[in-house]
Amino acid sequence: MNEVLALETRQKIYDLLQKNPGLHLSKIADMLHMRISLVEYHLLYMEKNSVVLAQKEKGYKRYYTEGSKIGSEEKKNLALLRREVPLRIVLFLLNHPQTNHMGILQQFKIAQSTLTYHLKNLENGGIICVQRDGKEKLYTVVNEKEIVQLLIQYKPYQVLASFKDIWSDLQVE
Repeated sequence: MNEVLALETRQKIYDLLQKNPGLHLSKIADMLHMRISLVEYHLLYMEKNSVVLAQKEKGYKRYYTEGSKIGSEEKKNLALLRREVPLRIVLFLLNHPQTNHMGILQQFKIAQSTLTYHLKNLENGGIICVQRDGKEKLYTVVNEKEIVQLLIQYKPYQVLASFKDIWSDLQVE
């Protein structure tokens, strides 16, 4: 492995993936201020030499360091939480459990259908659950402690430029 990571560029990519597992090609290139073609070349080389592992998921190829201790459930959750709108929804629901669709919609500048789409993806991914209160649907984060631990450990909000101070607003007991 030392030979594969002998180049500074490969070492930078590898270090980034260790800190931020599950990034996709364009995000890696963006975060390292490198051309996509250069990052892709080195990722393919590292993948061929079993230093990184690529996993295709919903149109994205996400990269992990070989031997990382991240489980399949965490990979699935990180894939969802690396996207801005789902992450914002989860952070909001951590502070405001059992909020209805309209209550969530008022917090975001997105279309109602966009919110519905992301809520459904988060529900299908097992990150949130829906409870009925009469005709009203209330949304809550499932396994709060595990999601918060995932946010603390992998900091998916750091890869989003607009999330510099978001963590300080989150108050989870």
